[in-house]
Amino acid sequence: MAHGAEKPETRTDRERFPELFRPDPCIDRHTCTRQVPMKVLVLGLMRTGTASMSRALEMLGYNPTYHYFTQFENPSDCDMWKEAFDAKYFGGKPFTKENWDQLLGHVQAVTDVPAACFGPELIAAYPDAKVILTNRDVDKWHHSIMTTVFQAHHHPLLPVLFFIDKKFMGRWRDITIGLIRGFFQGSPEKNGKRIYQEHYDEIRRIVPKENLLEFQIGEGWERMCEFLGDEVPKEPFPNVNETRTFGDRLDCLRKQRLWAGLKPYVYGLSAAAVAGTLWATGAWPKVTFGSTGLTI
Repeated sequence: MAHGAEKPETRTDRERFPELFRPDPCIDRHTCTRQVPMKVLVLGLMRTGTASMSRALEMLGYNPTYHYFTQFENPSDCDMWKEAFDAKYFGGKPFTKENWDQLLGHVQAVTDVPAACFGPELIAAYPDAKVILTNRDVDKWHHSIMTTVFQAHHHPLLPVLFFIDKKFMGRWRDITIGLIRGFFQGSPEKNGKRIYQEHYDEIRRIVPKENLLEFQIGEGWERMCEFLGDEVPKEPFPNVNETRTFGDRLDCLRKQRLWAGLKPYVYGLSAAAVAGTLWATGAWPKVTFGSTGLTI
Protein backbone atom coordinates (compact mmCIF):
# COMPACT_ATOMS: atom_id res chain seq x y z
CA MET A 1 0.00 0.00 0.00
CA ALA A 2 1.34 3.42 -0.91
CA HIS A 3 2.45 5.71 1.87
CA GLY A 4 -0.48 7.72 3.18
CA ALA A 5 -3.07 5.57 1.43
CA GLU A 6 -6.18 4.87 3.46
CA LYS A 7 -6.45 1.38 4.89
CA PRO A 8 -9.41 -0.67 3.66
CA GLU A 9 -12.23 -1.00 6.16
CA THR A 10 -12.49 -4.53 7.55
CA ARG A 11 -15.10 -4.04 10.28
CA THR A 12 -18.74 -4.91 9.73
CA ASP A 13 -21.45 -2.26 9.65
CA ARG A 14 -22.65 -3.47 13.04
CA GLU A 15 -19.16 -2.97 14.48
CA ARG A 16 -18.74 0.47 12.91
CA PHE A 17 -22.22 1.85 13.55
CA PRO A 18 -23.66 0.00 16.55
CA GLU A 19 -26.15 2.78 17.23
CA LEU A 20 -28.01 1.88 14.03
CA PHE A 21 -28.55 -1.70 15.22
CA ARG A 22 -29.76 -1.07 18.75
CA PRO A 23 -33.44 -1.58 19.49
CA ASP A 24 -35.47 1.63 19.43
CA PRO A 25 -35.83 2.63 23.12
CA CYS A 26 -38.98 4.63 22.23
CA ILE A 27 -38.21 7.33 24.79
CA ASP A 28 -40.67 10.21 24.67
CA ARG A 29 -38.46 13.16 25.57
CA HIS A 30 -41.55 15.21 26.48
CA THR A 31 -41.64 13.17 29.69
CA CYS A 32 -37.96 13.78 30.57
CA THR A 33 -36.17 16.35 32.72
CA ARG A 34 -32.56 17.43 33.09
CA GLN A 35 -30.43 14.69 34.63
CA VAL A 36 -26.90 16.08 34.13
CA PRO A 37 -25.63 19.66 33.67
CA MET A 38 -25.11 21.02 30.16
CA LYS A 39 -21.42 21.89 30.08
CA VAL A 40 -20.31 22.35 26.45
CA LEU A 41 -22.08 23.76 23.38
CA VAL A 42 -20.16 23.02 20.18
CA LEU A 43 -21.96 25.33 17.76
CA GLY A 44 -19.81 24.97 14.66
CA LEU A 45 -21.81 23.72 11.69
CA MET A 46 -21.69 20.24 10.22
CA ARG A 47 -18.60 19.27 8.23
CA THR A 48 -16.30 21.30 10.49
CA GLY A 49 -14.96 18.32 12.44
CA THR A 50 -17.99 17.80 14.64
CA ALA A 51 -17.69 13.99 14.62
CA SER A 52 -14.10 14.21 15.85
CA MET A 53 -15.14 16.79 18.42
CA SER A 54 -17.97 14.59 19.64
CA ARG A 55 -15.60 11.70 20.18
CA ALA A 56 -13.02 13.97 21.85
CA LEU A 57 -15.57 15.33 24.32
CA GLU A 58 -16.67 11.85 25.29
CA MET A 59 -13.02 10.89 25.81
CA LEU A 60 -12.83 13.84 28.23
CA GLY A 61 -15.84 12.53 30.12
CA TYR A 62 -18.69 14.60 28.68
CA ASN A 63 -20.95 11.60 28.37
CA PRO A 64 -23.05 11.45 26.45
CA THR A 65 -22.41 14.08 23.79
CA TYR A 66 -25.27 14.72 21.35
CA HIS A 67 -24.29 14.55 17.67
CA TYR A 68 -26.37 14.55 14.47
CA PHE A 69 -26.58 10.76 14.37
CA THR A 70 -27.62 10.55 18.03
CA GLN A 71 -31.21 11.20 16.99
CA PHE A 72 -31.17 7.87 15.14
CA GLU A 73 -30.61 6.07 18.45
CA ASN A 74 -34.01 7.30 19.62
CA PRO A 75 -36.00 8.37 16.55
CA SER A 76 -38.72 10.03 18.61
CA ASP A 77 -36.14 12.73 19.41
CA CYS A 78 -36.99 14.01 15.94
CA ASP A 79 -40.47 14.92 17.16
CA MET A 80 -39.06 17.52 19.54
CA TRP A 81 -36.45 18.75 17.07
CA LYS A 82 -39.32 19.36 14.65
CA GLU A 83 -41.10 21.35 17.35
CA ALA A 84 -37.93 23.41 17.85
CA PHE A 85 -37.64 24.10 14.10
CA ASP A 86 -41.34 24.96 13.91
CA ALA A 87 -40.96 27.39 16.80
CA LYS A 88 -37.96 29.18 15.32
CA TYR A 89 -38.78 29.24 11.62
CA PHE A 90 -42.40 28.34 10.97
CA GLY A 91 -44.52 30.13 13.57
CA GLY A 92 -44.92 27.20 15.91
CA LYS A 93 -45.42 27.14 19.66
CA PRO A 94 -42.46 28.66 21.57
CA PHE A 95 -39.73 26.19 22.52
CA THR A 96 -38.77 26.93 26.11
CA LYS A 97 -35.91 26.17 28.49
CA GLU A 98 -38.09 23.38 29.90
CA ASN A 99 -38.38 21.91 26.42
CA TRP A 100 -34.59 22.00 25.92
CA ASP A 101 -34.16 20.21 29.25
CA GLN A 102 -36.64 17.58 28.12
CA LEU A 103 -34.89 17.01 24.79
CA LEU A 104 -31.27 17.33 25.95
CA GLY A 105 -31.48 16.71 29.68
CA HIS A 106 -29.52 13.47 29.43
CA VAL A 107 -26.45 14.99 27.72
CA GLN A 108 -23.56 17.16 28.90
CA ALA A 109 -22.53 18.47 25.48
CA VAL A 110 -23.90 18.97 21.97
CA THR A 111 -22.24 19.09 18.57
CA ASP A 112 -23.32 19.36 14.94
CA VAL A 113 -26.79 20.07 13.56
CA PRO A 114 -29.59 20.14 14.46
CA ALA A 115 -28.29 21.56 17.76
CA ALA A 116 -26.04 24.13 16.03
CA CYS A 117 -29.10 25.58 14.26
CA PHE A 118 -30.24 26.81 17.67
CA GLY A 119 -27.07 28.51 18.87
CA PRO A 120 -28.68 31.63 20.40
CA GLU A 121 -31.47 29.59 21.99
CA LEU A 122 -29.06 27.10 23.59
CA ILE A 123 -26.75 29.88 24.79
CA ALA A 124 -29.72 31.59 26.44
CA ALA A 125 -30.89 28.30 27.99
CA TYR A 126 -27.42 27.34 29.27
CA PRO A 127 -25.46 30.55 29.89
CA ASP A 128 -22.85 28.76 32.03
CA ALA A 129 -21.92 26.25 29.32
CA LYS A 130 -18.64 26.69 27.48
CA VAL A 131 -19.05 27.44 23.77
CA ILE A 132 -16.77 26.04 21.06
CA LEU A 133 -16.90 27.05 17.41
CA THR A 134 -15.35 24.43 15.15
CA ASN A 135 -14.33 26.33 12.05
CA ARG A 136 -12.87 25.88 8.56
CA ASP A 137 -12.50 27.75 5.27
CA VAL A 138 -16.01 28.66 4.13
CA ASP A 139 -15.46 27.71 0.48
CA LYS A 140 -14.13 24.27 1.40
CA TRP A 141 -16.94 23.88 3.90
CA HIS A 142 -19.59 24.74 1.32
CA HIS A 143 -18.15 22.32 -1.22
CA SER A 144 -18.08 19.64 1.46
CA ILE A 145 -21.72 19.97 2.52
CA MET A 146 -22.95 20.07 -1.09
CA THR A 147 -21.05 16.92 -2.05
CA THR A 148 -21.92 14.92 1.07
CA VAL A 149 -24.80 16.06 3.29
CA PHE A 150 -27.08 17.53 0.66
CA GLN A 151 -26.05 15.18 -2.10
CA ALA A 152 -27.30 12.40 0.16
CA HIS A 153 -30.71 14.08 0.26
CA HIS A 154 -31.10 13.45 -3.48
CA HIS A 155 -30.66 9.69 -3.21
CA PRO A 156 -33.35 7.99 -5.36
CA LEU A 157 -34.35 5.66 -2.52
CA LEU A 158 -35.30 8.44 -0.11
CA PRO A 159 -38.87 9.04 -1.37
CA VAL A 160 -39.51 5.31 -1.06
CA LEU A 161 -38.04 5.22 2.44
CA PHE A 162 -40.04 8.24 3.55
CA PHE A 163 -43.20 6.46 2.40
CA ILE A 164 -42.65 2.96 3.77
CA ASP A 165 -40.80 3.90 6.98
CA LYS A 166 -42.68 6.82 8.47
CA LYS A 167 -41.72 5.94 12.03
CA PHE A 168 -38.02 6.44 11.36
CA MET A 169 -37.25 7.96 7.97
CA GLY A 170 -40.41 10.05 7.95
CA ARG A 171 -39.25 11.71 11.15
CA TRP A 172 -35.80 12.31 9.67
CA ARG A 173 -37.48 13.99 6.72
CA ASP A 174 -39.02 16.51 9.14
CA ILE A 175 -35.55 17.43 10.44
CA THR A 176 -34.24 17.74 6.88
CA ILE A 177 -37.07 20.13 6.04
CA GLY A 178 -36.27 22.24 9.09
CA LEU A 179 -32.58 22.34 8.17
CA ILE A 180 -33.08 23.24 4.49
CA ARG A 181 -36.19 25.43 4.53
CA GLY A 182 -35.56 26.94 7.93
CA PHE A 183 -31.88 27.30 8.75
CA PHE A 184 -30.68 27.57 5.14
CA GLN A 185 -33.69 29.63 4.06
CA GLY A 186 -34.68 27.23 1.31
CA SER A 187 -31.34 26.66 -0.46
CA PRO A 188 -28.02 25.52 1.04
CA GLU A 189 -26.50 25.91 -2.42
CA LYS A 190 -27.47 29.58 -2.80
CA ASN A 191 -27.49 30.70 0.82
CA GLY A 192 -24.98 28.38 2.48
CA LYS A 193 -21.92 30.62 2.56
CA ARG A 194 -23.89 33.64 3.74
CA ILE A 195 -25.68 31.63 6.43
CA TYR A 196 -22.35 30.22 7.58
CA GLN A 197 -20.82 33.67 8.03
CA GLU A 198 -23.93 35.05 9.71
CA HIS A 199 -24.11 32.10 12.08
CA TYR A 200 -20.49 32.41 13.18
CA ASP A 201 -20.70 36.19 13.50
CA GLU A 202 -23.79 35.91 15.70
CA ILE A 203 -22.19 33.39 18.05
CA ARG A 204 -19.10 35.61 18.34
CA ARG A 205 -21.29 38.60 19.10
CA ILE A 206 -23.42 37.07 21.86
CA VAL A 207 -20.84 34.92 23.68
CA PRO A 208 -18.33 36.62 26.02
CA LYS A 209 -14.80 36.12 24.72
CA GLU A 210 -13.69 34.33 27.86
CA ASN A 211 -16.42 31.75 27.30
CA LEU A 212 -15.74 31.13 23.60
CA LEU A 213 -13.11 28.98 21.89
CA GLU A 214 -12.66 29.01 18.12
CA PHE A 215 -11.14 25.70 17.17
CA GLN A 216 -9.98 23.83 14.10
CA ILE A 217 -9.66 20.06 14.10
CA GLY A 218 -5.96 19.30 13.88
CA GLU A 219 -4.89 21.64 16.68
CA GLY A 220 -4.77 18.80 19.18
CA TRP A 221 -5.81 18.70 22.82
CA GLU A 222 -3.93 21.53 24.51
CA ARG A 223 -6.00 24.66 23.75
CA MET A 224 -9.31 22.87 24.14
CA CYS A 225 -8.38 21.20 27.42
CA GLU A 226 -7.04 24.47 28.82
CA PHE A 227 -10.29 26.18 27.82
CA LEU A 228 -12.45 23.46 29.41
CA GLY A 229 -10.25 23.01 32.47
CA ASP A 230 -9.53 19.36 31.71
CA GLU A 231 -6.31 17.36 31.76
CA VAL A 232 -4.78 16.52 28.40
CA PRO A 233 -5.39 12.83 27.62
CA LYS A 234 -2.52 10.54 26.79
CA GLU A 235 -4.36 9.31 23.70
CA PRO A 236 -4.06 11.34 20.48
CA PHE A 237 -6.90 13.68 19.53
CA PRO A 238 -9.44 11.66 17.50
CA ASN A 239 -9.50 12.25 13.77
CA VAL A 240 -12.72 10.87 12.27
CA ASN A 241 -12.81 10.66 8.47
CA GLU A 242 -16.17 12.39 8.26
CA THR A 243 -16.54 12.11 4.49
CA ARG A 244 -16.08 8.35 4.43
CA THR A 245 -17.88 7.73 7.72
CA PHE A 246 -20.86 9.89 6.75
CA GLY A 247 -21.37 8.14 3.42
CA ASP A 248 -20.89 4.65 4.82
CA ARG A 249 -23.22 5.30 7.74
CA LEU A 250 -25.95 6.59 5.44
CA ASP A 251 -25.53 3.58 3.13
CA CYS A 252 -25.95 1.30 6.13
CA LEU A 253 -28.94 3.31 7.33
CA ARG A 254 -30.67 3.19 3.95
CA LYS A 255 -30.23 -0.58 3.66
CA GLN A 256 -31.43 -1.17 7.18
CA ARG A 257 -34.48 1.08 6.92
CA LEU A 258 -35.40 -0.29 3.48
CA TRP A 259 -35.62 -3.77 4.93
CA ALA A 260 -37.44 -2.52 8.04
CA GLY A 261 -39.99 -0.76 5.84
CA LEU A 262 -40.45 -3.61 3.40
CA LYS A 263 -40.51 -6.41 5.96
CA PRO A 264 -44.22 -6.14 6.82
CA TYR A 265 -45.10 -6.19 3.11
CA VAL A 266 -42.76 -9.11 2.41
CA TYR A 267 -44.14 -11.13 5.30
CA GLY A 268 -47.70 -10.23 4.30
CA LEU A 269 -47.14 -11.28 0.69
CA SER A 270 -45.40 -14.47 1.81
CA ALA A 271 -48.29 -15.37 4.09
CA ALA A 272 -50.77 -14.65 1.30
CA ALA A 273 -48.75 -16.77 -1.14
CA VAL A 274 -48.67 -19.69 1.28
CA ALA A 275 -52.39 -19.38 1.98
CA GLY A 276 -53.15 -19.20 -1.75
CA THR A 277 -51.06 -22.30 -2.44
CA LEU A 278 -52.77 -24.26 0.34
CA TRP A 279 -56.19 -23.19 -0.90
CA ALA A 280 -55.42 -24.02 -4.55
CA THR A 281 -54.04 -27.46 -3.72
CA GLY A 282 -56.85 -28.33 -1.36
CA ALA A 283 -54.48 -28.47 1.58
CA TRP A 284 -56.12 -25.58 3.40
CA PRO A 285 -57.35 -26.93 6.76
CA LYS A 286 -61.11 -27.28 7.07
CA VAL A 287 -62.43 -25.54 10.13
CA THR A 288 -65.88 -26.32 11.55
CA PHE A 289 -67.68 -25.39 14.70
CA GLY A 290 -69.53 -28.18 16.41
CA SER A 291 -71.22 -28.61 19.73
CA THR A 292 -67.91 -29.61 21.23
CA GLY A 293 -66.07 -26.58 19.94
CA LEU A 294 -63.58 -25.88 17.17
CA THR A 295 -62.63 -28.75 14.85
CA ILE A 296 -59.78 -28.59 12.32
